Amino acid sequence: MARIDDAVNRLVKLSPAELRSEWQAMMGDAPPDLPPSLLRRVLAYRVQEQAHGGLPAAVQRMIDVLSRDPLAGPVEPEIKLKPGTRLLRKWNGKLHSVQVVEDGLMFEERRYRSLSHIAREITGAQWSGPRFFGLKKPVHPPLRAVARG
Repeated sequence: MARIDDAVNRLVKLSPAELRSEWQAMMGDAPPDLPPSLLRRVLAYRVQEQAHGGLPAAVQRMIDVLSRDPLAGPVEPEIKLKPGTRLLRKWNGKLHSVQVVEDGLMFEERRYRSLSHIAREITGAQWSGPRFFGLKKPVHPPLRAVARG
């Protein structure tokens, strides 16, 4: 931890020209036209990232989506179910149980590839399996402002 602190403290003491040179060395390309304060912050983050690792892939995907379309709204993280997980859903008075296994899902002693197939089996209708089992919130249309006269 002291090495990280030392590296970050060293960045604070660098001149703008030295920061640009440091950027070239750490990032491998020419520095962007940013004020020294921002270059310092990005380089300090890079030092910490190299020591502790970067953002999880799911978080990086969310950032990528939002950077392309800031009005996209909240992005739900990808659902990862571990083998051994049991999903329960009561439907028409009957409790249904799904077991997550290494290569799919087990429902009523049959193997399935997706929760949506199981939801269709249970309901007889087209459903989003993750939504049916409560893993995703329902999508509601955006609220519209009502004009008042």
